[in-house]
Amino acid sequence: DMAATVCELAGQLEGADRFPEKLTLQLVKQQELRYGENPHQSAAFYRRSTATPHSLVNAEQLNGKPLSYNNLLDTDACWAIVREFDKPGVVILKHQNPCGSAEGADIAEAFERAFACDTKSAFGGIIAANRTVTEAMVNAINDHKLFVEVLIAPDFEPAALELLQQKPNLRVLATGGIDAPG
Repeated sequence: DMAATVCELAGQLEGADRFPEKLTLQLVKQQELRYGENPHQSAAFYRRSTATPHSLVNAEQLNGKPLSYNNLLDTDACWAIVREFDKPGVVILKHQNPCGSAEGADIAEAFERAFACDTKSAFGGIIAANRTVTEAMVNAINDHKLFVEVLIAPDFEPAALELLQQKPNLRVLATGGIDAPG
């Protein structure tokens, strides 16, 4: 997202200023993180004031412990991919590598198809859905006894959220909508 920001800003400049020697970005600290990429490192999460309304930085955390640096990195990548689908879609990602992605007639079917891509690597991963997460999708996750670090989606059915909240460590993020890929 940062590379896109720099390219976006440079594209707005004209003439000799198009690629200035110095480019200053103004970011607002969202939160300090428990640690960085590794436990001995410090980190904080910053946002651009121009962040899209339904981005990770503007998502509401509905459940779970605080997000880590690695959670944020993987969740951002997973959310960026799932926004590419037109039909109900799910992406499962772990360590910056998608291990499943699929569309379906509904979000539960999309999850089943994405999970079938690599049932082993999905354990401990991030799941992003481009539609409201349903009770049927959460039941499918639970039926597979899948441990999930983060689940991000535009919204959650009340019954689905109630099931998810039974897992106190599962980070559940609602974006309130979905922005076009960018």
